[in-house]
Amino acid sequence: VNALIFSWIAFTTPEPCPRKYRVTTENGGLLANPSDIHRYCDLDYGGKFVLRDEYTDEQGDG
Repeated sequence: VNALIFSWIAFTTPEPCPRKYRVTTENGGLLANPSDIHRYCDLDYGGKFVLRDEYTDEQGDG
């Protein structure tokens, strides 16, 4: 039962927003302005940014 619960949590947890989508171009990221994070990531109910579905496939490097 514990393994079943752990696997459900592990596979249903959304992918966190990678650093390149959270920082500006001056710091090695993709954002022109810090407020552009909403183009790539959504804010979940826990107050953390998670990567949008349309960017999960192309995200290979962290």
